[in-house]
This record gives sequence, C-alpha cells and structure tokens, in this order.
Amino acid sequence: MKNIVFFFLVLVLAIQPAAAQVQEEFEPEDMTTFTVQVPHGVEESGLAVGGSNLSAYVFFESYYYGNMNVTMELDLPEGFILQDTPVHSFSLQTEYEDWYRLIDFYVPADLPPCIYNITATAVVEVEGNEHTIVRRTRLKVASKEEIADEIEVSGLIIPSDEDGYGDPSHPSNSLVIRETSPVLKKLLKVTDLRIDREELTSTFIGVELTNKGDSTVPVIITYDILDIKTGETVKAFKPSIMGMNADTLCYATLTLPPGSSSLVSLPLYMSEDAMGGEYLLRIKVKLTGSDWVAVTRDQKITAISRKWGPIIITIVSTLLGLTAVSLFFSKSKEIMDRFKTRNLVLIALFGTVSFAAINLPMTILWELSHAVFGPFSFLFTGLFYEILLYMLVASLVVLIPKPGVVSLFMMVRFLLGGFITGSFTPITFITLSLSAVVLEVMMYAAGITGKNPDPENRFRMGVVCGIADMVSGYASFSVWMVLYRLFYSDWYIMANILIDGFLYTFIGAWFGISLGNRLKKVAE
Repeated sequence: MKNIVFFFLVLVLAIQPAAAQVQEEFEPEDMTTFTVQVPHGVEESGLAVGGSNLSAYVFFESYYYGNMNVTMELDLPEGFILQDTPVHSFSLQTEYEDWYRLIDFYVPADLPPCIYNITATAVVEVEGNEHTIVRRTRLKVASKEEIADEIEVSGLIIPSDEDGYGDPSHPSNSLVIRETSPVLKKLLKVTDLRIDREELTSTFIGVELTNKGDSTVPVIITYDILDIKTGETVKAFKPSIMGMNADTLCYATLTLPPGSSSLVSLPLYMSEDAMGGEYLLRIKVKLTGSDWVAVTRDQKITAISRKWGPIIITIVSTLLGLTAVSLFFSKSKEIMDRFKTRNLVLIALFGTVSFAAINLPMTILWELSHAVFGPFSFLFTGLFYEILLYMLVASLVVLIPKPGVVSLFMMVRFLLGGFITGSFTPITFITLSLSAVVLEVMMYAAGITGKNPDPENRFRMGVVCGIADMVSGYASFSVWMVLYRLFYSDWYIMANILIDGFLYTFIGAWFGISLGNRLKKVAE
C-alpha cells in the first residue's frame, strides 16, 4: 500500500512541472495573430460617414501545435447597430490554422461626429488554461463637409495604361473608339441585316487621389461618361459585360493613409454603339460602405472615331500608284521612246546621286536626329529630303523638260533604295508613286513640261513643287496612320506640311533652277 501511495506521489510530482512548463511556454502574443480592421482594409484608425454600412474584419491565426478553443467578442460603441452576432466561438486544431469573419454593422446617419473606440476580445483556451487577448482600434465618424475637404482628385490621366500612367500613343483627354461606318449602318438598315459582334474595345483611366486628413480613408472610385449637352449617362461607354452591369466591373478600391497620394486605374469599356464626339467624364469617389459621393471631378474628353479621311486617302493613293505602275508597264515602250539614250543616262545619274546623297546618309542621321531633336527632327531631315531632293528634281526638269522625267527619277530612287537598303515597303511605294503622279500632272498643267515647256520660272517651279509635296506629305501621314495605326497631332502635321512640304521644297526648287542652268551650260 505504501508502495502504491509512493508511486502516485512521484507521478503527481512529475506531472505538475510538465503542466507548469506547458503553461509557461504558451505566450498568447507569440503563439497567435489577432487583428481587427474597422472598416475592412484599414489597419489603424478608419474613417466613416453617417449612414454607412460597414464590415469589421476580424482575423485569428494559431501558431500552436495542438487544440486551441477561442471565443471572440466584438464590442461596438453605443449607437452603432450590429447586424451580426458579436460573439463567435471556434476551434483551431493545428499550427498555422486560421479563422476570419466579416461582421457587418450600421453607422446611423444621426450619429454625432466623433472618434469611437472599438474593442475585440479573444479568450483563448489551451490545455485547460485561458488567456485573454485584447485589440483596440478607432473609427472616426466625420461630417460630410469634413470628408469632402480631406479627399481630393489631384490627377486625371486619360487614356492611360493598366497602371494608370499616360499613354503617349494617343492624345490626352481622348478615347479612340471603333465606330461602324455610316455607309455600312445605312446599308444594314436598308437590307435589314445585323452585325452580331460583342467585342468591346477597352482602355484605362488613371486617377490620382490625395488624402489631406489625419485618418486612413477607404474609398471606391467609379466614373460616368455623360452627354455634354443633356448631362445623361451614355450607356455605350458602360455597356453590359457578360450580362452584368458595367458598374460591377468598372470601379477601383483604394485605402489612403493620412497625408498620402495614390494612383489607380479604372477599366473603361466601349461598345460598337459608341460614337465620336465631345463628352464629359465624371469621376466619383465614395467612402467604403456609403452611397454618398464625397468628391467628383469633371473632365471634358473627346471620343475619336475611325477617321475615314485618311482611310480614303490611303485607298485612293494606293489605287493611283497601282494604276500609274500598270500604265507604265503597259506602255513602257512608248514612254521610253520619248527619251534619248543620253536623257535616260542623265535620269539614272540623277537618281543615283539622290540615293547616294540623301538615302544613304539619312539611314544613319535619321535615328540620330530623332534622338537629338525629338518631334522637331523634321527641321533637320528636311534639309536632305526636301531642299536637296528638289534641287535635283528641279535641275533635272530644267535639263529634260519632258513629261515622265520625274516618274523615272522616282523609280530609280525606289529601286536603288529597295535593293540596297531593303526599303521595299508599301508606304515607300505609295508615297513615291503619288508624289511622282502629282508632280507630273501639276508640272504639265503649269506649263513647266509639255510641248512648250518653261521650266526656268523660279516662282512657278517653287509653288508647283511646294503644293505637290504638301499633297504627298499629307497623304504620307494618312498612310502611316492607317497602316501602322500611328497618331500625329494636328500641329505636327501642319508644321511638317508647311515647313517641310512647302518652305523647304520651295527653297530647293528655287536653287535647283540655278543648278540646272549651270549644268546646261556645262553640257553645251
């Protein structure tokens, strides 16, 4: 009997230190993570407005390898209306197991503006021992006027990339839309046909928000595109997507710490019913949990539809170039018989000189000039492509004032450039063939070439070459925009046409006549 008593005594003495060791080893702050966010997403003091439906986010995670029973209670200030049970009990069975819950509550509209304390208490039971963990946070209920003064839409970038930064390939404050041709729309209406295409073009809007207050602000950013005359929402810019309202997808959430700014992007979708024109983009900022719009910002935008002018010019220029080439090959013998052998040799020589003096140097200087001068590089490249080129054109016409001489000159340049530098491109073909056709027609109409040619009138030659180059230059921009989907600002196109297209060309043609007269004297 004494042995049995002695055995139990030893057993009790052995168990007590082990139990004490378990109790001593379990530290709630080290073995658990317990956080509360009010509203959801705000780590410290949050901000709300009266009349908001909010959610408190409670998260608990165990780092203990064993059973853990937890009872969590959320204590809201007086006046708040809890829409869920405040007490939640759960068990965590193993290490790194977690539990979380969104607890909904309502902030009455008549609640006095103040800073309210919210407490979350977790009672943790491990091996029969209870430990209490308390977390406190604050929620500032502010007036609408105060919140409106703290939040500011400090920047608006449209269009932007998916990160909210600007898109330099398109003009600012604009949208590029895919608009169905008016002619096609009329045809479909007459024939009672329909186009069942549900693809949506999309872009992004960059919105920068600034929090000037001392509280963390959770917000939701949305937008509307309004008719600038009626003020009504244009549904074509917020279409239904997969059967859902566009508002379900066209928004962004953001949590702004005190005294900070942040840039977010909003997706913007456009249906095929979207039309070009002027619209009003309205950015709306709401506090999380509230339908009240705290801040708005309006920005006038332009919806750019498909430009049919450049498309028509490209098609006409292509057909004109193909027609000219077909005409040349069909009547090549008659055309070539108009020129003497020495004329053809001289044309080939001028074409080779233009290639060697213009094309070859500019293969190197083109990129260098763009790197140095940027968008104003045409002021440098025009010295070669316009002044030097039209000096050779005008001097060649003075030496051989016959129709077809410019076309043969352009053909030599095109062939040399294609075979040596590999520039057999559709744009090169279209621009050179159009330039040749326009120059030939205008020179013949102005009496510079033909039966009674007068190629030595400097003013007439300069005006004809300048106008012809303006036409071919504008067509060249149209071809680039259509085939490569590039965008050029109106000022850039105008500057190129007036300076490169007319001024430089006029100067080149003016001096080209002097060069032609001197070469004529040498030849005689």
